[in-house]
Amino acid sequence: MTWKALICPAVLVLSACSESSDPDPTPKRPLKAVLFPYIPDSAGDSFARLEQRLESDFEAAHPDIDLDVVFDANLDVYDLAEGGTLNQLLGTGTGAAQVVEVDTLILGSLAEKKWIQPVALEVGVVHSAAEEAVSIGGEKYGVPTYLCTNVVYSRTTNIRSATDSASLVRILREAAPGKRPLATNLDGSWTLPSSYIDAWADTHPGDALASAISLPLDSPTLNAFADVVDSCSLEAGVNPCLDGSYADNTVAEVAFAQEQANGFMGYTERLFYILQSQPSMPLPEVISVPLGAGSAPAVFVDALVLNANCTGTCAEDARAFTSFMQDPGTRSLIAFSEDGPQGTRPRYLLQANRAFYQQEPARSDPMYKQFEALLSGARPYPNQRFPENRKALQAALLEALQ
Repeated sequence: MTWKALICPAVLVLSACSESSDPDPTPKRPLKAVLFPYIPDSAGDSFARLEQRLESDFEAAHPDIDLDVVFDANLDVYDLAEGGTLNQLLGTGTGAAQVVEVDTLILGSLAEKKWIQPVALEVGVVHSAAEEAVSIGGEKYGVPTYLCTNVVYSRTTNIRSATDSASLVRILREAAPGKRPLATNLDGSWTLPSSYIDAWADTHPGDALASAISLPLDSPTLNAFADVVDSCSLEAGVNPCLDGSYADNTVAEVAFAQEQANGFMGYTERLFYILQSQPSMPLPEVISVPLGAGSAPAVFVDALVLNANCTGTCAEDARAFTSFMQDPGTRSLIAFSEDGPQGTRPRYLLQANRAFYQQEPARSDPMYKQFEALLSGARPYPNQRFPENRKALQAALLEALQ
């Protein structure tokens, strides 16, 4: 009994001595990733659960890294000014991030400013348009995540036969005469010029889209594009698609959902807001929008870029995160709102990863099966010269269209 009584105190002493002599545990390496915030908040929690899910899934495979995922719509990830949002995020100060998700429309500007670094990208993993969108001077400067392209949603199956802007407008007018044929937002120095470039791509299917950035405006493209723009107007001098009525809100989506408009044009993910307004409506027809004298899809690409100041172990950690974000399972998590409660509506975001479309649930999803077909032959928007030319393009377009 005496011997047994002495065991516990002895163990306690040894344990205490052992703990006091051990060095402090190695702290986890911090890694901050600021992700594109302009996606549907399908769980309705300001992305809190999505942030937590991405962090926990990544850290389970990388327990030595402390990941901080940020979705913040107050961060202007198009701000290229010196000392501005992107300069700070891709800098060395307290607000810096190691990985930032950006629109490749501004990729050339980021590379020119040397705020980002080249990355390795495995050939064939993402859509060919996405690979092209992150390429500058023989180097890859981003890991593609999303694709975005303008589509038309409509209730009429006749929309499938639209081959150019004229046939699109005719079909939408005939679908329900007297109603607004098309609801969409064309307001803004990013939106209107990029829609014109989409129309240019439809009109010039064999040429590189970079040619569309230069003035003067292309007459065949402008004439065809004007038909679509005018279809939004029900009375002379009033066009809600151009005057800001549909900007930064879901008014156009609601108009279509509530059958006040025969069609809606926008990115695929706007279907989330359409169904949010009218949950019982059948899934609509969808086509790549023919804005010009033909139909040839153009795609925006979002990609993860690495802070140029993130080197050594930091760069290795950042690459581990970009690989995680490129995985089809992660893409499905985001696309199908797996961060939300069961039954949460998909975000309907186009994914750059090819394998995503071949795996469940995308493989069996009625909308994603159609989305994938729309990407055939798609060309990317230019990754250089758009930011500095967009306002001149907008001014020329407004003068020509109004």
